[in-house]
Amino acid sequence: MTARGKIALSLIVALATVVVVATLIARQVWKVEEVFEANEALKSEGYYLSEFEFELLSISYYLDKGRYLDGLKRLDQMHRKLTTRDGLVKVPDFADADERLAFYLDRQNPETGAFYPNATDPVLAYVGVTSNMINLIESLSRQAGKPFQLKYPLRFLERIDTPEEMTATLDDAGLVGFVGTKLKPLFVSSIELNDLLEQCERLAIYPFPAEARMAFLQWFYNNQDPETGLWGPRDRASGKIIDGGDIGDSGKVIKIFVDSDGNNVHPKFPLRYADRIFASSIERLSTPLPSRLDQMHRWIIDRDRGFRFLTKYVWEKGSQEDRERVRDMLSDFVTLRFERLYVPADGAFSLYPDSDAADLDGTSEAAGMLDYIGALSGETQQSLWGAPDTTMTDLGQTDIASLATGGLDPVARRPEVNAIRFYEADPDGQFLRDVVAVYYPRATPVLDMVDLMPRMKGWLDTTAQTMGNWGSKEKIGERLSGTTVDPAPVIGPDRLTQLDALLREKGDLVAIGFDVLQAPRSRIVFEQK
Repeated sequence: MTARGKIALSLIVALATVVVVATLIARQVWKVEEVFEANEALKSEGYYLSEFEFELLSISYYLDKGRYLDGLKRLDQMHRKLTTRDGLVKVPDFADADERLAFYLDRQNPETGAFYPNATDPVLAYVGVTSNMINLIESLSRQAGKPFQLKYPLRFLERIDTPEEMTATLDDAGLVGFVGTKLKPLFVSSIELNDLLEQCERLAIYPFPAEARMAFLQWFYNNQDPETGLWGPRDRASGKIIDGGDIGDSGKVIKIFVDSDGNNVHPKFPLRYADRIFASSIERLSTPLPSRLDQMHRWIIDRDRGFRFLTKYVWEKGSQEDRERVRDMLSDFVTLRFERLYVPADGAFSLYPDSDAADLDGTSEAAGMLDYIGALSGETQQSLWGAPDTTMTDLGQTDIASLATGGLDPVARRPEVNAIRFYEADPDGQFLRDVVAVYYPRATPVLDMVDLMPRMKGWLDTTAQTMGNWGSKEKIGERLSGTTVDPAPVIGPDRLTQLDALLREKGDLVAIGFDVLQAPRSRIVFEQK
């Protein structure tokens, strides 16, 4: 064969190799898309899928470590299970709390003690789902009137209960290559070990040694980026924290060191670089919504973690200008969640955009959003946006014959007003109580709290779903139960005469305009002329 022929043959072989590899990669991307689509559908049908997210982390781990056969094998297993439903368990209708508790206790793996089906995957993959299930079982045990008790000990913790094992395991999960920068790495589950260790101590589940716990704290304290103040996995080649840290990961890590009031949890590990955290977080929260389903999923979760990170833990560290910018970004995110994730037919939320059915994970994230924007607590709302007398424009008092003929314009035409609530008397800060009507002055995807909360609670009361990938019916109910909302009729633009009837009946009405963050922005008192 001539030299030219050899070169041509080499090029053909190389091209064929590229085509084969590209086809293989495309096939796996397609499988990942199908896995996410199947997860969404199966959750709405009531299947138990709590381990879903964490099995994906195992696949990411194997692929990133160069264990391609293990990773592709696990992806095949997961794809087959979710698309054929072989081996899946549908959550049954329970006769009582005892049956419900027994069902979820049976999900524990007797070999490892984890609530995770595979006994050979990386140990940190077991952590998040096990912590989630312990939370659920603790709640179900209270409902059943029984003491908390698992069926099996958490044997998998024996693999990380010395300082040396803990550090080595965290190093292994925290150093990633190319794949780990494209798929969510196992690092995220290592953070959730903090919650599990707290549960072990509080519920006397496992006597985790103090020196191993200290190694855990020290590792995360050492792995904060001094330039950005954020946390994240490190690049295996350079040893540097990738992109200066990840906003979603940081939203979890900061809870290790700071409580929800912004106070240090461990005197030995005070929060550092707080002044840099705010600017870094804003930069990362500014990226647009991606188009691929698995990327959308991560983007939305990262936004929830990031905004909660800022509003709950470092809010006081930001400048007024930074906080105003976050407020604008939050308003956009709240609007997007209602536009793309709210399911009007159900009155609740999906985790995936434009879904036909609500699910517990999506509704759990939405309830968390209502919490971190201050919509569930007047105290939180004031700490974020200020006292009502500083956030509301007082438009005074006016005598009026009819609200249906432009009388609402002083409030309704204000661009920041999303909805108007009417009261018989000044609510004195109790904005969710004694509302006599809600009015939307223009088309909006964002529901007012007085309109939204009864819908969400109604869906929770009737849905057959009990446990999502991480969100549980009980936990969402507990979160929402702390906020009392008096239902009120929603009056549309074509029914403004009903407001006139209310005005004639009550003699006067207090109208308060609220923005998409559910904060009061303007107030006017109408007296019947």
